[in-house]
Amino acid sequence: MNAPTSTTTRSDRRRRPGAPAPRRATLRAQVYRFLALAFAEPVPGAAAALACQWPVAEAALAGLGLGAAAAAAADAAVPVDDAARARAHLEAFGHAISKECPPYGAEYGQAHIFEKSQTLADVAGFYRAFGLELAAGVRDRPDHVAFELEFMEFLCLKEDLALLREEEAGRLAIIRDAERAFLSGHLGLWAFAFARRLQRRAVTGPFAASARLLEAFMAAELAAMAIARRPDPFVNDGTADRPDDCACGACPVAAGGLAAATEV
Repeated sequence: MNAPTSTTTRSDRRRRPGAPAPRRATLRAQVYRFLALAFAEPVPGAAAALACQWPVAEAALAGLGLGAAAAAAADAAVPVDDAARARAHLEAFGHAISKECPPYGAEYGQAHIFEKSQTLADVAGFYRAFGLELAAGVRDRPDHVAFELEFMEFLCLKEDLALLREEEAGRLAIIRDAERAFLSGHLGLWAFAFARRLQRRAVTGPFAASARLLEAFMAAELAAMAIARRPDPFVNDGTADRPDDCACGACPVAAGGLAAATEV
């Protein structure tokens, strides 16, 4: 796998003294940025980038009323070097696509190959609709969790920019509709199952902490958009449809991934 994240969208800027309080879209983008970095395949400099982004994400979580989730996920940003993070990543995900906690959306709830192909095409279609594509040199699938998180970061930043420019309601509605559609049809469908399975495989350490944060943040995102939480999908094993053995129903609670293809 090779799922690093993009440098084309940036949410890790510190707030200047006297600057206005960030909008909710900005705060959401900052959390998505951290999670995208957290689940990207380790590359040189990834550990430092993650540690740098954590204070921004922690403040954003507090601003969103998710301070408890931030406290529970503090281990996600424990300072470790790239080599240690690479070892933790290997232990969590292995060399090939893990059937215990695959980081790819099309591995969840897709019993047949044509369903998986359709999911991959649909995800890529969302990216293209906003002028994005996988960056040159990235050899990975568009449904990797880091890419889908980065796409949500991009949409949040687009929303924030539209609000800043006081653009027409129609353009803002398109962006928000895309956020809702992508969460309800893709990331929000499988992120819970992925997070729960990852916590079972990596009981402690940065990836377990990141999985806890992903679960809590996704629950808040779906609740804010009134998107119903569906039962966790099964992980495809190449045979037949079956329920996921860890399903629980509704729950209360960097460089070069996506690149701009056109000016949007």
